[in-house]
Amino acid sequence: NQTSIELYFGYYYFLGLSFYFLWLYTANAIYASFCAVIPTFRKPEYIIVLGAALHGDKVSPVLANRLDKAVQQYNRWGRKPLLITSGGQGKDELIAEAVAMKQYMMDKHNIAADKIVTESKSTTTYENMLFSKNIIDKKLGSSRGIFVTNNFHVFRASMYATRVGLKAVGVGAKTAFYYVPNAFTREFIGILEITKWIHIAIIGLYSGVFFVLALPYLFD
Repeated sequence: NQTSIELYFGYYYFLGLSFYFLWLYTANAIYASFCAVIPTFRKPEYIIVLGAALHGDKVSPVLANRLDKAVQQYNRWGRKPLLITSGGQGKDELIAEAVAMKQYMMDKHNIAADKIVTESKSTTTYENMLFSKNIIDKKLGSSRGIFVTNNFHVFRASMYATRVGLKAVGVGAKTAFYYVPNAFTREFIGILEITKWIHIAIIGLYSGVFFVLALPYLFD
């Protein structure tokens, strides 16, 4: 009967949408996983470390992983890149993230204070990239480098880097297993927000084609 036909097409319509979003989520997860293991072959002229929430005035384990990864990259080269810690002060934080990050690298890795530049005004990933680019333009001019964040965050951060004209490749630090599901899901939602008009267009096209194909059966 007509109701069964409508339910049949409705089921397959939403099944197609589910596969589309599942594919997007899986592709993002695979990309993030590769970012944690792919090495950088070209010497960077700068290394930006993106901030994350603090515990009081101390870096969190998530942020410590980013900083350790950045120092690992920093120590690979004879002529050292410019180190930039990027992150402002949140409402529940005692100091700016960039300041705590610099202190961590000085205390744990013995990096000299004059080797680290702090960018302590940013409150979003977009601002991390924009304000860091302003520092790079003044100190280095047109140059290439890397930014370091957790692997789940590299894809979205790369979008913002491209948007502000920053010539930087993302390097992903490993993320604790227990944090992965929540982190990937939040990043996935963030990526959908950035690219929402692309997905609206694709879903609109899919819906139109599906409706045209189903039309003869729905109104037979």
